[in-house]
Amino acid sequence: MTGCSSSTTDHHIIAMGGIMSVGADRRPILVSVGVGTVVLAVAGMLDRLALGLFVCAGMGLGYLNAWLTRLAVARISGGDIASGKQWLAATSGVRLFGVTGFALIVGMLARPDGFGVLFGLAAFQVAVLVAVSAPIVRGAR
Repeated sequence: MTGCSSSTTDHHIIAMGGIMSVGADRRPILVSVGVGTVVLAVAGMLDRLALGLFVCAGMGLGYLNAWLTRLAVARISGGDIASGKQWLAATSGVRLFGVTGFALIVGMLARPDGFGVLFGLAAFQVAVLVAVSAPIVRGAR
């Protein structure tokens, strides 16, 4: 069984043959839930609730992509994959193509509110960036 490094306070999920740390994922989830709540509230007030739901779905899709990336990295660190860099590059490309393609298809089929999925993906990436850079900024002080 493969594993990923984590502190002793993290919770773990065993999924698809790997152990995933939940503690490191907590900040982006909390930020995304907060952003999603605000987006739903504002969209509801503007009578565009479907747009708010699509934005939240995009954030969920972004989290799924990040989780699958962590799973792939955990498999490589565990030594399951011999040529780790090539395998990670190939699976990342396929995954990003699939996520982006799915978001574009949803956006086109559910126009105009469906494009909220793309905004949700972007919002999740910003939330991850903020969550990852906050401890670095605190440590630099």
